[in-house]
Amino acid sequence: MENKKPRIGKYILDSLSIGMYNHPLMLIREYIQNSTDAIDELNRKEAAKKNRAKINIYLDGKEKKLLVQDNGIGIPAEKAREILQDIGKSNKKFSENRGFRGIGRLGGLGYCKFLTFTTKAKGEKCVSTSTWNCDQLRDIIKTDNNIETAEIITKITKFTQSRYERDPDDHFFIVEMTNLQSSRDILLNVPIVKSYVAEVAPVPFNSRIFSYSNQIEASLAENILKYNTYDIFINNEKIYKPYQDTINMRGDKKERIKGIDFFKLENLFSKLGFGWIARTDLSGSINSNCLMDGIRVRCGNMLIGNNYSLDEFFREKRFNRYLLGELHVIHNNLIPNSRRDDFEDNEVREDFYDSFIKTIGLPFSKKIREVSIERSKNRQLTIEENLYENSLYMIKNGYFSESYKVQLIDEIGKLKKNNNNNDKEKDFDVLLHKLRKTKNFFEVQNNNLSNKIKILLKSLYTTLSKEGLDVEKKERIMRTIVEISQKSLL
Repeated sequence: MENKKPRIGKYILDSLSIGMYNHPLMLIREYIQNSTDAIDELNRKEAAKKNRAKINIYLDGKEKKLLVQDNGIGIPAEKAREILQDIGKSNKKFSENRGFRGIGRLGGLGYCKFLTFTTKAKGEKCVSTSTWNCDQLRDIIKTDNNIETAEIITKITKFTQSRYERDPDDHFFIVEMTNLQSSRDILLNVPIVKSYVAEVAPVPFNSRIFSYSNQIEASLAENILKYNTYDIFINNEKIYKPYQDTINMRGDKKERIKGIDFFKLENLFSKLGFGWIARTDLSGSINSNCLMDGIRVRCGNMLIGNNYSLDEFFREKRFNRYLLGELHVIHNNLIPNSRRDDFEDNEVREDFYDSFIKTIGLPFSKKIREVSIERSKNRQLTIEENLYENSLYMIKNGYFSESYKVQLIDEIGKLKKNNNNNDKEKDFDVLLHKLRKTKNFFEVQNNNLSNKIKILLKSLYTTLSKEGLDVEKKERIMRTIVEISQKSLL
């Protein structure tokens, strides 16, 4: 029997492009990842030189165009065709590079009409260009059932090389997507793309708004081999990580970071990860709109997963939202999967998460619960103090609203029933006795207001009580209204 070579069908291209990513923005991450690897490779080759490496991203809504450009090492002319048109054939090592599978550049195939790669290596006078016709790819997938992947690539791609007329020492790689076709034009939404890159990419902290930037950067550089940040610009604006001193909490509250704590993850044999956590009051969940909630996992300083990725390693998933910080991978066997939403399954991955549970998940779950219990006690004490204050004020000045008097007596009664302090119970009894004998405010004040105004004031006081105003504010409002009413009768 004749041995036949395996055949690779047309749908592999669909699976490796739009099927690989569940959100269009992920393809920007892939191109940034390739650019950072190219910059690192240049720095390894020219270690003695300080290259002004940067990544420029341009979004053009009018022309429906997206461009990602870096001044990394570029691809030599003799290797350009092979590298740009082969799939899944990469010479990169996962221990040195963020991208190593040779498929990330295909991410743009599902979101534009033409996808073009242009590159040049230093010292050459030749620029190489590979253009992929994405519309033609989609038509072939829909209509031709027998064609194989290699034949498709030959049909839909065009490779050219031309003379480079500028400085031969220039070096770059450019990804250009034309006629973008993403849902709600999200790939052209500048604020959304900026926020995404700020969260995902290996950009620096902004020391102008985050006081702990230098402290964190120094510790990360000391503990993580080859830790680095990159200057990334979107439409000429430099992008920074979103961390800042002030945290927006849920419920429109704000909290200020009080310091930074560092932690290590280890197993019996080696270091697994290193991270930092902001010191806060743990008063509640951080608003996700500020892009700082949760401990974020990073590999090569690029985000793995999202702000929810570590939720399951706390006693309650919501507890991760009480924290903010980063966890950077150290161990070489913690390999991101192709979607970069987790790591490949192996023993080191299990050790990594087990260590996180022991070091962060369980201790902080306990601490958050303790803080919550203490906060509940303080809240209850405040409620008791307010009840006492309201009751004493009513006893001294009389009540405006009969219904509010009944409500106070009922609440004091419940407080008495739930309180185990015998001395306090005697105070409750005295307080309840005095409350029941308290007279109407107008009887106590002996004023000359009409019955209609009295009824109106009683109703107003009940409304103010329902709004939760404290006694001092209610007293000030009511006294002012009574004085105005009395003067109006003179």
